[in-house]
Amino acid sequence: MKIFVFDLDGTILQDTHNIHPANVEAIEKLMRIGKEIVFASGRMLPSIVKLLRRYFQKDFPLIAYNGSVVWLPEAGKVLDVKIDPATARAVVEFLRKAEMHRQAYIDDKLVVEEENEFAKAYSDHSQIELTVVSDLAREVGEKGATKLLAIDDPVKLDSIIGELRATFKGLSIFKSFANYLDFVPSQVDKGEALKLIARCNNWDLKDAVAFGDNDNDIPLLKAVGFKVAVANGTQALKEVADVIVEENTKGGPGIFILDMLQRGLIG
Repeated sequence: MKIFVFDLDGTILQDTHNIHPANVEAIEKLMRIGKEIVFASGRMLPSIVKLLRRYFQKDFPLIAYNGSVVWLPEAGKVLDVKIDPATARAVVEFLRKAEMHRQAYIDDKLVVEEENEFAKAYSDHSQIELTVVSDLAREVGEKGATKLLAIDDPVKLDSIIGELRATFKGLSIFKSFANYLDFVPSQVDKGEALKLIARCNNWDLKDAVAFGDNDNDIPLLKAVGFKVAVANGTQALKEVADVIVEENTKGGPGIFILDMLQRGLIG
């Protein structure tokens, strides 16, 4: 194993949104022996950067917005795919009519039109300030969006996801948490983003291992040679995985890596 790819929330992050100490220790040891590290998240790019700089004195290749953005330390953004303005506006208007919280990611800013409990909780979770506008539909209608997100009761989201997918066929629409519904361009996902990073760095992904917890990590795991799900992951992800490790709250990925290192199975 030469390349290690980590999802963040629900995988190496505890439910407190801090990286579990076992995962920090494992990643630091991998860095010391020269392994390549990639982080792949649905989070905004600035949120990922801010989080990782709390723990590591190094920049890493990053996959943000579930694959819409790829950032490399030596090159900056090498992929930046957006939802077109007309589609983004239609989604926001649909969610507004359905009385669901909606937010947009525009030029690496978190943009909302209602500073409600959902927006404030997400801002705290991501450690990114809110940008409040009077009309989110107009805003995305002018600029497009890297990603859109609806936040609501899981049952309500489940009841409407079929209609959304039928209406917006050019988008990939999926849950990243039980109460989060993500909208990204259909041509992007974490797996395709990782393949781009591999091409840029001349990596063979057969030598890669990826860790995830949710359905949006399925393309990521399918792109690598060894696939790991955490015990708190979705059933669909577990069915793809080669190994299931302990849950995120117990530092499952880190414990697995540290054990492999101790046994000399990671050279």
